Amino acid sequence: MTAVAVAGVTGSLLWLFLTWSGRPDAPVRIDAVKTAFGVGAGAGGAFALWLATRRQRTLELQLAETTVDLAERRVTELYTKSVEQLGSDKAPVRLGGLYALERLGQDNPKQRQTIVNVLCSYLRMPFKSPETGLRGRTGAELGEDTDPELLVRLAAQDLLKTHLSHDEPGFWPGMSVDLQRAVLVDFRLSGCTLAAADFSRARFVGAVHVRGSRFTRRAGFYGAEFTDIANFDRSVFDEGAFFSYAHFARDATFTRIRSGGVFQFSRTAFDAGADFAGGEHEELDLPDALRNKPADAGHEGV
Repeated sequence: MTAVAVAGVTGSLLWLFLTWSGRPDAPVRIDAVKTAFGVGAGAGGAFALWLATRRQRTLELQLAETTVDLAERRVTELYTKSVEQLGSDKAPVRLGGLYALERLGQDNPKQRQTIVNVLCSYLRMPFKSPETGLRGRTGAELGEDTDPELLVRLAAQDLLKTHLSHDEPGFWPGMSVDLQRAVLVDFRLSGCTLAAADFSRARFVGAVHVRGSRFTRRAGFYGAEFTDIANFDRSVFDEGAFFSYAHFARDATFTRIRSGGVFQFSRTAFDAGADFAGGEHEELDLPDALRNKPADAGHEGV
């Protein structure tokens, strides 16, 4: 193709030069031929260089697309294998699946929300929880009769805590959690920052610590059950939170919290006490039994 183009350009130039010269003598014709062939060769070289550059660019784009495809395929394969491990009937294999997902999310930021969704989905699966929390017990105290599934679920909770903690090097910003109806044991979320958070109708077994955390979107604890102490001290709820119909079996601490939206506790039951001292709320909707008490003092049980 290049040769044809060069021949065409050279022939055209030769005809033009011979026509424009208007002189039949040999020297002029020879000069015209030389000039035509020189220009044609230059044009051919330029055209060949353009073709080579274009071909190289095409190859580079194809190579880049192939590399991306291979990387995405590898991520998909690792993700699929890890999720399959979570379905194993062996606790160690399920643990391996959790940590494989964590490594995948650490290396691939685009996959992080998906991995958080998987962890939350796992924690939402049916589970017969212990009557009390396990914090403070040694390995010997846990005993060999401890449900292996409980240990896997505690590991999943710890992974969420690690990657939602804004002071940790492995912090994953902008994550949302959906733990509706989940059974959560010794749940800790202190020092974390997350976006949407829904714990509606979740059951919290053991102490709950959500101290100094920030919810950038409205947080939901509608109908949640807290079987032990619940500490939300110094937490920030940018768009408010609703605890309507929640049940606190023991002391609930909401001291020094800040809320940029409605902080709702309509029909919430506090069996032991609720403390809202030092908080800043745009609108605090408390149960009737607490509404007429000063916000800067601890509240006795309803």
